[in-house]
Amino acid sequence: AMKLAKTRNKERISRGQPTEPQVLTEIAGSAVESSIYVGLVEIPAERIVGTKTAGRISAFNADFMPMLDPDSEFANKWIGLCAAHMSEEGIREPIVCYEYLGNFYVQEGNKRVSVLKYFGAASIPGKVIRLVPRRNDSRENRIYYEFMDFYRLTGVNYLWFSHEGSFARLVKATGKAPGEVWTEDERSMLFSVYLRFAEAFNALGGEKLGITPADAMLAYSKVYP
Repeated sequence: AMKLAKTRNKERISRGQPTEPQVLTEIAGSAVESSIYVGLVEIPAERIVGTKTAGRISAFNADFMPMLDPDSEFANKWIGLCAAHMSEEGIREPIVCYEYLGNFYVQEGNKRVSVLKYFGAASIPGKVIRLVPRRNDSRENRIYYEFMDFYRLTGVNYLWFSHEGSFARLVKATGKAPGEVWTEDERSMLFSVYLRFAEAFNALGGEKLGITPADAMLAYSKVYP
């Protein structure tokens, strides 16, 4: 896992990208209007991008792979979590996260996130507090408010689009009426479809297109309804 971290860091440096996890307190600042306790949900692993504070970022790279010495106390705990994950019991304790503008920042459970990401977990159970940004005229802000409307109806937190109106277009593509609450079966079906689509999208180098897997899936649905 440490070798993987170092390899990915070299790739990030060559692309001019940061090598450490993002820090929520440095990003959100005074731009938060309110906070909402969302509850215990499945957090999409790919959208866990950082930590709440800067205290532990030196222990991980931007992908949450471990960076500290293999003989350290941190490494021993990390290896212990690996053993727990591979046992019948598994890692069951939920992490605690803050969600801001569609991304998640860990308050408790950084090592659990690291181990589960290393093993390729699609989602990680966590207790989530949503930080609602003040309204402004930025595209990102407008898309986020569209997401919150979509989330109230669906409980879906793993989709993210690059263009305004995409959440409404997705609802239309699925045959649901605007404002109609989704059933548990419909949520499960969308999650299954999205996981398979995103896996193929990423395997074929889709991240090089500068769009999200959800952007691509919505475009795909126009060709294959």
